[in-house]
Amino acid sequence: MAIRRGRFEVFHDDQLVVALPDLDLVTQALSRLGVRIGPVDRSRALRLALLRDLGNIEGAVRVLQQDSDTGPLLDRLRADRGAASPAGAADLDLLVHGVTRQLGQRYPGWSIDIGKNYRPSYVKGYPHVGGGGTGDPEPAETAPARPVPGPGLLGGAGHDVRVAVLDTRIFPAPELAGSYVARPGDILDPKQEDFTAFDGHCTFVSSCILQRAPSAEIHVRPVLDSAGGGSAWNAAVALAEMAETGVDVVNLSFGEIRTDDNSVPMVMEAAVRRFGPDTVIVAAAGNNGAVGGLPAHLVPEGVRPNSASYPAGLADVVAVGALGRDGELATFTPYPAPWIRLLAPGTGLAGTYLDGNVTIEHKDRDGRVMDSRQVRFGGQAVWEGCSFAAGVVSGAIAAGIIPGHRPARQVLEELLQLDPARRDIGIRPNDPADPNAWGEPAARGDRSKAPS
Repeated sequence: MAIRRGRFEVFHDDQLVVALPDLDLVTQALSRLGVRIGPVDRSRALRLALLRDLGNIEGAVRVLQQDSDTGPLLDRLRADRGAASPAGAADLDLLVHGVTRQLGQRYPGWSIDIGKNYRPSYVKGYPHVGGGGTGDPEPAETAPARPVPGPGLLGGAGHDVRVAVLDTRIFPAPELAGSYVARPGDILDPKQEDFTAFDGHCTFVSSCILQRAPSAEIHVRPVLDSAGGGSAWNAAVALAEMAETGVDVVNLSFGEIRTDDNSVPMVMEAAVRRFGPDTVIVAAAGNNGAVGGLPAHLVPEGVRPNSASYPAGLADVVAVGALGRDGELATFTPYPAPWIRLLAPGTGLAGTYLDGNVTIEHKDRDGRVMDSRQVRFGGQAVWEGCSFAAGVVSGAIAAGIIPGHRPARQVLEELLQLDPARRDIGIRPNDPADPNAWGEPAARGDRSKAPS
């Protein structure tokens, strides 16, 4: 599996995603260009196919380069990418643009659905900077007491409500017993002694949800590994399959800063469309709000304090930013960001975590480990980030649902209409009409490390 780091994203440079109706046409076009195609994974739920182990992409680009129509297009793309980033244009990008252009010329007015397979990650700070600061999980002696099931937010009870959490595997903590549904392979081994900090991500997110909606049932679906990696294809397939189960709320505490060609990730957009109107999809905004105050060599090229993260940036997804303990916008929350719809507590949160030795690493913008340390956790932690603010919102929506009477979409609309000055619930709508939302993002904060 070949991984390439673009200007803004990480993707598999030997894979393509194609809409199932376009599959035969695209494979024929690729074959004519000399591209070797490996296994093809078809997802009925997603209505897309993944072409893997593509070979001779460079040769196909040379063929396209010799064409009088596609050649000049690829020259311009190569020049634009080269001016914008030392990485330049990937051959896979040139191939996609060339094939799309050729088919568009052959069938005027019609376009195919084709794109790269991006590698999503935890919605975390850009970058991971070494040495102290905030953002790492910290051991806590106790986590907040699990609320007693009863009337929740806006009068609902949250009984018989299902919340899907697509994240890492879950740790079988006693505090979560009886509250989640997972296959054996979705659960971490409780006898395991050593973990990564990422191993506890799903557990902490689920804890944030259950603190708001103790009667909810968490449906766990791992799409990310212990190192914080995964593929957009796997995440999207899991999301599309989850859509067929009729869950009420979906929590996505992962994301990727926009793509190199400034387009919406195709596979995630397709997956989101599979859900019915009553299901609400909640996603964490990226923690890149404070990058303006970090040294330039530590910030991935092109990432700004208000760069959108996907899937949070999709129109049908509820993007969530974090508030600090003072109720004001947390410095790591993207700003100005009118695409964020709700704000929720996201700093100093206590919750259920791992029981064992946890390795906490800090990496530079290219993914190289800068420093590493091991910390002992006893099952609880204090953590912060938009990942967990999203969990708070998912829990609040779940708590307000009354099956058969008040669906998740209605609860969401009530949250979006809350008075921003109201502080008792802790959640408030983001105000896209804020005049500062249209200004130039300023440097915010001086954090040495951003959260999860």
